[in-house]
Amino acid sequence: MWAILMKKVWDIDALKCPQCGGRMNVVSVIERPSVIMRILDHLELWEEEEPKPPPETLEMVCEPDTDYLS
Repeated sequence: MWAILMKKVWDIDALKCPQCGGRMNVVSVIERPSVIMRILDHLELWEEEEPKPPPETLEMVCEPDTDYLS
């Protein structure tokens, strides 16, 4: 289970209640991104990513190098 791996790798008990220290149980796993988004949006935890600006364009100047001819 993922919680055992988190405990083994990061020494984090993901199923320990942060309030009382008791053991929590997984009752459901939500995998559909649209459902996850709706839940997080309802809890005001969903943040839309702002569109990234286009990459900066650089002007390239190419001048012939005639030093190799001498």
